[in-house]
Amino acid sequence: MRDTIAVIGATRGTGLAAMQQLIAAGRPAVAVARSVEKARQLFGDKASVVYGDVTRPETLREAIDPDWAGIVFTVDITGGIGGRGMFASRERIRAVMYGGLVNTVEACKQRGFGGRVVLLSTIGLTQPSIAMTILNWVKPGLRDHSLDKGEYLKKSGLDWTIVRAGILNNKPGGQHLLDISARDWPLEMRYQISRADLARVLLACVDHPAVGRRELSVFWDGPGRDSDEQLGAKLAAVAG
Repeated sequence: MRDTIAVIGATRGTGLAAMQQLIAAGRPAVAVARSVEKARQLFGDKASVVYGDVTRPETLREAIDPDWAGIVFTVDITGGIGGRGMFASRERIRAVMYGGLVNTVEACKQRGFGGRVVLLSTIGLTQPSIAMTILNWVKPGLRDHSLDKGEYLKKSGLDWTIVRAGILNNKPGGQHLLDISARDWPLEMRYQISRADLARVLLACVDHPAVGRRELSVFWDGPGRDSDEQLGAKLAAVAG
């Protein structure tokens, strides 16, 4: 189980892309999903599926295996539109965004999880921008919820990496070089990344020793594709 990576939020968006890449690479993968039926339809017998709802702590305690190499947490990075509700209340959004991460962290601690938690976040939380202002209005409290869950993870005592993504799109991966740095950037359209490329970075962060207890930002940086060695070197550079 030490090679296994679990994805919480595995049935859509970036989490789905991460699962697909794990399966393609032949690496043991676990989908932690609210809908076990949907996950099994997506992954068949190519990955393990366990039931887990981030708003129900008891399900996470049952789902988490302490021997997993890592957990990639991709649940509702912008407050959730996949069944969670655009223009949902601030309290509902916080229960999923912040509360979901808190529940996951506490379940990890109770289970004695020894791997790394890789948290998907967004750029622009500390940099003013029109886009962040709009997003924070559409998803009330988004900025505070995102900052708070990052701080909770950092103080948890677990091994962690926080990956702040540029604006996400569904374009094919592997067609752009990646800009990876410790700096936060404003949330602007020029800083974009595909979910496929972001998933690749999230998975690389599970294993890379240099990014333990580090925050990093990632977005596209011109045409091309980083090799695995180049990606590793860029992650190492974040640590200085």
